[in-house]
Amino acid sequence: MRIILFSILALLSGVSISAQLVSGFQKEEYLECLRIASHFKNGMIEDKYKCETPKEYERIYESPTMGFDNKWELWENKEKKIFLVSLRGSVPTQVSWFANFHAGLLPAQGKYHLVEDYDYKLCEDGKALVHAGWLGSVLSLSKDIEAKIDSCYKAGMRDCILTGHSQGGAICALLTAYLLQKQKDGLIAADIRFKTYCSAAPKPGDYRFAMQYDRMTRGGWAFNVVNADDWVPETPLSVQTPDDFNETSPFRRVDDMVKAADMKGMDKLKIKMLIRLLKTPTRKSEKRLTKYLGYTMADMLSDLGVDYGKPALVHCANFQRAGVTIVLMPDEQYHQAHKYYADDIFEHHMFVAYMDLAVRDL
Repeated sequence: MRIILFSILALLSGVSISAQLVSGFQKEEYLECLRIASHFKNGMIEDKYKCETPKEYERIYESPTMGFDNKWELWENKEKKIFLVSLRGSVPTQVSWFANFHAGLLPAQGKYHLVEDYDYKLCEDGKALVHAGWLGSVLSLSKDIEAKIDSCYKAGMRDCILTGHSQGGAICALLTAYLLQKQKDGLIAADIRFKTYCSAAPKPGDYRFAMQYDRMTRGGWAFNVVNADDWVPETPLSVQTPDDFNETSPFRRVDDMVKAADMKGMDKLKIKMLIRLLKTPTRKSEKRLTKYLGYTMADMLSDLGVDYGKPALVHCANFQRAGVTIVLMPDEQYHQAHKYYADDIFEHHMFVAYMDLAVRDL
């Protein structure tokens, strides 16, 4: 009712609510997102990694630090009446990096405790899974972000860009799903148009979440720009086991199929041994990843004094990339400017490298 009332008041007051954002990847939109991300206030970014100053947007709000040392900023393009949510990436604190390494998987809907209790829902699929650490980041920022979205809506703005680089990009993908689901459930105004530009983002969830995310944002409304020389989008460590396939897959019932097959007993034994050799290593790897990156990291977060509920994780490590991938392919000119050195592991990951390549390659 409140959302409908604001819409009527905006129309009566003569405030323009026409949309400015269009579907599809827009080079200049992404470049501006990259400039904004590199100029995050208190982002602890060295000058050599920064891009030029943002051209069309100005910062109008900086959040306090919340969650796993997370922050966000609100930027505005007054001419086009577009507001932009910029999510900070990793900073050099233990809590920030433990959030990255806390790579267990949780259902995309459920309950979560980080300082306070949250009921959350990122998509309709109850079997979809998301990264435990970055989910906490999204939830801790969500109330503040939603309040600012509401303020922008009251001011007559209907177009919102969501963006983040690196950890900020992974959080951005989860935030996009969170806001779109709220919109679907009637908790956010239906006439707000969200468009997402993740940059250098790691993998935010499992295969089922990636499918849900791509469906929620289909039509050209969510992108992840990746430098092919950047190792960060390859993370977290991922393992696919037979249990990760859809229930209709024969890989999930291969033992029963062999048992029912019309073949000699010795042949069946050989095939069973072969199947066990193929399945056992992946399942062991998944269990180790869930144990150490999931539960051990959760314990370490608590040891740092973080009020964290340590939720029960799902045994899965099948992380997948989400959104339409826009590939930046390095060439000789790029490699002359951005050489690899063992002591600078983020050379191909930082803003200026992405900007240099994006200007020429997109």
